[in-house]
Amino acid sequence: MFASNGFYGHYYVFCVDVSEGVCPDGQPQNWPGAGGTSFGSPIMAGIQALVNESAGRYQGNPNYVYYTLNAIQNAFLPQSACNASLGNKISPLCVYHDVTVGETDVNCLPLTDPNTGAPIGTFNCYLPSGTNGVLSVSNNKYEPAYLARPGYDLASGLGSVNVFNLVANWPGSKLH
Repeated sequence: MFASNGFYGHYYVFCVDVSEGVCPDGQPQNWPGAGGTSFGSPIMAGIQALVNESAGRYQGNPNYVYYTLNAIQNAFLPQSACNASLGNKISPLCVYHDVTVGETDVNCLPLTDPNTGAPIGTFNCYLPSGTNGVLSVSNNKYEPAYLARPGYDLASGLGSVNVFNLVANWPGSKLH
């Protein structure tokens, strides 16, 4: 799941056409789409519903198991086997595909005086020109704040999830 809402053309495509029952024809860049936690959260809730169904009961707070499954994966598979950059050569045993390339960036605005609206500086915002900057650990040059790295990181967390393997490896799953 990701929280993009159209930045750089990244979003979840959705189609709502009751009369036709189909998505629009034409180029994908013209299809309706949106993003953010309004899409990512229900998708993860749906994945957790599959876990609950397979386990035969509600699981309560699932975070403990998510991180335990990651620890088991790291104990029994080489970290490189689950690198998302491998594409279709990734190990079929991975619950999580480790995202190791990229960063989490958001645009930012300079701080302004609430009374006058005049710029008063920036905070973790590199602003080379114009009115929009980018999140950075420096105000003077671009230094990404949250890089994707091997293992858990603030940019991608545990990585992308292989839903079948998550459900199959969940304690009490009927898919064991």
